[in-house]
Amino acid sequence: MPPSQFLFKLFLKLKNFRQTYQAMGLCQSEEEKVGSQKSRAIDKEIKQNQSNDERTVKLLLLGAGECGKSTVLKQMRLLTSKTYTADELEAQAKLVFTNIVIEMDHIVKAMPSAHFNFSDPMREHDVHMLTLYIKDMQHKSFHADAAEHVAKLWKDPVIKRLYAERRERNIRDIGDNTEYFFENLDRIAKPDYSPNSMDTLLLRTKTTGIVEVQFEIKKVKFRVFDVGGQRSERKKWIHCFEDVNAIIFIAALSEYNEVLFEDETTNRMIESMRLFESICNSRWFHNTNIILFLNKKDLFEDKIKKENITKAFPEYRGAQNYEETVAFIKQKFEALSNNPKKTFYVHETCATDTNQVQKILDSVISMIIQSNLHKSGLY
Repeated sequence: MPPSQFLFKLFLKLKNFRQTYQAMGLCQSEEEKVGSQKSRAIDKEIKQNQSNDERTVKLLLLGAGECGKSTVLKQMRLLTSKTYTADELEAQAKLVFTNIVIEMDHIVKAMPSAHFNFSDPMREHDVHMLTLYIKDMQHKSFHADAAEHVAKLWKDPVIKRLYAERRERNIRDIGDNTEYFFENLDRIAKPDYSPNSMDTLLLRTKTTGIVEVQFEIKKVKFRVFDVGGQRSERKKWIHCFEDVNAIIFIAALSEYNEVLFEDETTNRMIESMRLFESICNSRWFHNTNIILFLNKKDLFEDKIKKENITKAFPEYRGAQNYEETVAFIKQKFEALSNNPKKTFYVHETCATDTNQVQKILDSVISMIIQSNLHKSGLY
């Protein structure tokens, strides 16, 4: 092949290679451009999610059974204008009816062991009718006849005495607010009954699984978790909440002279303190703010006039009044922490007092916002 022809072919190959290389480069550049746009979009979403997460405050409600956790959670919902749906209110109404009947049945069944008898033999008929109603309760709605039998039983002095002594006699499954519903039977028995806000607050509910309430205050989103379950299961899930901003631990002051239903020997306040100790010293919550609600202060204030806290704390030597006993109990809880530098925020509460809960929650929320979100530079 003549040199001139060879050079011409080489020139064409080089030209084709350059065009191909440029085309490939152009295509690669376009892919890189699209990839870069996607990367920036992902980065933006991550930053947005991170910002949203920083602006979301997570609270964990903890406490032993019947301490008032569910009531505090319901207060949070009501105070942040989270109304209940028609379906939720209907379910609550059914639970009100069920609680009224079942709790009266528990009181009646405690009579033989207490060696009590009705002052009026006609109450035996009401008990018989109540028993028949309970057997078929799943297929019936609460009606005036059932309410009438419960009302007659409630008026009997023996029933009221047993209710007043329910804790001392360890009568199971009788709530502190049962009296409220018995006293409101006329309203509750009406065909168009729908629970009002106080009914909702005082309604005794058992927490199973995880209950969550979300709300927003001062442009900050809150997620509050109320976790139910047995003590033996707690170790399995507690680490799932290590990223919460604060723990609100609720202990019932009024339980100092009561025992657990499970074993009938363990003092309920001592059990609450054991749980508190395990939480505040948990490695998962080493740097977590802990807010202690000493709840049911109204019941405690009345009870302390009759029985000293030596029932739970034999070493107590102070006066038998509200101020000194509460101060002593506060010290007992605070002493359970292994970290002397850890700060506890303690509030005496009555979870059913909406005005008081509003003030305390405002204080707690402000503290949480300042201590947790200020670090991120958002406030």
